[in-house]
Amino acid sequence: MEHILIADAGSTKVDWAAVETTGKVALRFSTPGLNALMASQSDVEKALAGVRETLGSEIRPVRTYYYGAGCATPEICDKMRSSLLANLGGEEAFVTTDLLGAARATLGKRKGIACILGTGSNSCFYDGKEIVTNVPSLGFILGDEGSGAALGKRLVSDAFKGHLPEAVKEKFLDAYQLTLGEILDKIYRQPSPNRFLASLVPFLKENIWNPYVYSLVLKEFTQFFRRNVSRYKGVHSLPISVTGSLATNFENILREAAASQGFSLSVITATPLDGLITFHTEPADE
Repeated sequence: MEHILIADAGSTKVDWAAVETTGKVALRFSTPGLNALMASQSDVEKALAGVRETLGSEIRPVRTYYYGAGCATPEICDKMRSSLLANLGGEEAFVTTDLLGAARATLGKRKGIACILGTGSNSCFYDGKEIVTNVPSLGFILGDEGSGAALGKRLVSDAFKGHLPEAVKEKFLDAYQLTLGEILDKIYRQPSPNRFLASLVPFLKENIWNPYVYSLVLKEFTQFFRRNVSRYKGVHSLPISVTGSLATNFENILREAAASQGFSLSVITATPLDGLITFHTEPADE
């Protein structure tokens, strides 16, 4: 039986599915995050060697569809394509941005606005086939509004600048057992500061009952719609989809933020993988 391999690769984790051409999922698993822009070649090789081991001898994909964070330029995509073919085999490997994966998964062949809210954030206008327009996310330093990294950054900043209620600040520091010096070291000197900041989001989820925490999350999501989604021409007449762990963990607040900017969300899903499986196995239009 022939298989295709589909990957939704984020900075925090990569979701994989080996799928028979009939649409039946033969194997589904996750590996640590991989950002093609930031990862070294040895990081990529090591990650793909682990994938090959997980697939075993029974599954040899004929085609791989890789939708990845950091697949931002043709050069990066070409390098990832070569690595996929060298390590996993097969006849073809298609490499493109995770944003196109989100669009295909949530909108299928309909045009609309597709958004990602995970460790980072992004959005695009999708015409049913390809991304036509993208308001650049600019990363967690210059942008990434509404992302896990942005929420974590706001939490740390508010805690140490005296905006976070004292009782919540004490609970936060006790939960993570980190000093200000250790936090600054993780952000400014250690690798993957965006992942570290996003790792603080569970604290926000656990304390969302607190009015200040609720407002913090609402404001950050509102910024995402105001500074990104609102920039697309004709957006109010288009379906808007959002995928990512933040979208489902804070769905009610996300919808409230969207409504405050005049938007209604059509699809909210934790991961694009199910939608991508459907997209790549459904019969082609006649």
